[in-house]
Amino acid sequence: MIIKDLRLSPMRSILTSLSMAVGILSLIASVLIGTTGKDYLQTINAQLSGWSPTYTLTVKDAGTNSSKANAAFLDSLEHSQDAAIAAEYQISSLGVYQHGKIQNATFLIASSNRSLIYPNHLISGIGCPTDNEQTPPCAVVNEAANNLYTVNNSLTIGQFNSISTFNVRVRGVVSDGSTEPVIYMNPIMLQTFFPLLWTPSSITLRVHPHSLSFNESEIKQLVNDMLFDTVGGSVTDTTRTDNAESYDSIVSFLQAATLVSALLLLMVSTIGIINIGMAGIEQRARELLIRRALGATRLSIACLVVGSSVMLSLFVALGSIIISLLIVGTLPVLLPAASMVQLQYPVSAAIIACAAAVATAALGALAPAIKAARLQPALALR
Repeated sequence: MIIKDLRLSPMRSILTSLSMAVGILSLIASVLIGTTGKDYLQTINAQLSGWSPTYTLTVKDAGTNSSKANAAFLDSLEHSQDAAIAAEYQISSLGVYQHGKIQNATFLIASSNRSLIYPNHLISGIGCPTDNEQTPPCAVVNEAANNLYTVNNSLTIGQFNSISTFNVRVRGVVSDGSTEPVIYMNPIMLQTFFPLLWTPSSITLRVHPHSLSFNESEIKQLVNDMLFDTVGGSVTDTTRTDNAESYDSIVSFLQAATLVSALLLLMVSTIGIINIGMAGIEQRARELLIRRALGATRLSIACLVVGSSVMLSLFVALGSIIISLLIVGTLPVLLPAASMVQLQYPVSAAIIACAAAVATAALGALAPAIKAARLQPALALR
């Protein structure tokens, strides 16, 4: 009987379903904004500024000419238990040959664990070699550098004050969030195979602590101890980059706005169900009175009215879950490859949204059900 009641006014059922479906999908979207949206912004920000917080330490008077000491220094950074620490060596005289002429290029001479702080998405190839990996001379480039510098998966590099050239195989292409061409090379490999190019002017360390309780002074002391045991030198300047609060507030605002919109839609849906239910009772008064005259109880009449709305909400909830599953499954294709976001369907949010829709339908049908139950059977004889 309930299903037949829904089929009596298909347009009314469709319009009521639409408002409930939009409310359910909006609730699911608000959760996705708070989870996936936040992860997306964090990853994009980390590619450019490092995982928050990231400390930048400048090292002076380090003895980087000894390959053995340099390897020991990088090994100590890699095995740090308190933080992810990466070393970047500044060599300003490097350039790339194009059409027989050397051109300025951005070289990032960094240890392999830099990816723990600045995540990059590998588009092709096998990526940067590790610090202790025995590999032929190679480099990794970002998308902008790959389109500009590479020829047959190789680079020709050299120094501006020298006529010597060196061929380097391109081992991989990464998306690093930068629109400027960048060439990534491993310091141990560069020092081993191209000692003539090994002229670092300074070292910059990037540090992302594993715990927020590991403060700036402790980081500085840890690095100074590593320097003392290996290449020497000391930390001069320390700066902290932490802009997580900026996008946290943006995500929170978007999530709150979407959640409020969803609740308002469900409220409008409730009002619509009440309005449609009241009008439906007026139209069905004679039918309901005849049922009462034939022996139907007040409870059965009320259950019939409420059951129609609840049954409709269950159908809508099922359809909304199917639609949201399709949307979440499609999102990874639409997101940029550099985002590296792993989408997870918000099961708990979907359950809460469907429960809210059913509760809304039951609440909206309550007033019409009470009115229908109070109809007097004697009115059917008039």
